[in-house]
Amino acid sequence: MHEDLIIKLFRYFCRFVPLSVLKEILIQPERSRFPGYSEIEAEILADPAPGVRIPEIEKFVLSVNENFLSERIKNSKGFILFVEYGKISADFKRMNGVQEFLAITVARNFSDANHDNLNEVLLINRCLDILLSIIKQMLADMGQIDFCSDIELITMPIDIQPIEPKMFYGCGGWCALFHNSTTIAV
Repeated sequence: MHEDLIIKLFRYFCRFVPLSVLKEILIQPERSRFPGYSEIEAEILADPAPGVRIPEIEKFVLSVNENFLSERIKNSKGFILFVEYGKISADFKRMNGVQEFLAITVARNFSDANHDNLNEVLLINRCLDILLSIIKQMLADMGQIDFCSDIELITMPIDIQPIEPKMFYGCGGWCALFHNSTTIAV
């Protein structure tokens, strides 16, 4: 269903995040939860995601809200997984006709005063390693026999660009830009 596009993204990328981090972000009180919250929460926390979770990820945000992102990553000392969804183009008359622009960022705070250039290189290299492991897993997931044929998690080519700390709240890292696609019948 078309209203599930963003929810599917959230579910999917939660697979890469340690359960302890997910429990920290799923804090909405019962009385103010929107319908479906508890079911999605239970599903996400029950997914074992064997071999997929990346223990170094300390923060996870899926949003287009800059203030929300800023608040969530403030004072972070570990690696951040940020997924930003964007423009959707839709052709409901063809297979995989709904394309969504995505940006996946893996970053880390670079404001630590005790880093020299080699430490910075090692941190930025680890950000790239984590990002590439997520991309490789997305491609592997699409290659599974039981994967839905009317969905492409990632379309090629992808662009990968560095993230400058002054542009990302003192955090540096890498961002992959690409489209995903799905089929939505009208």
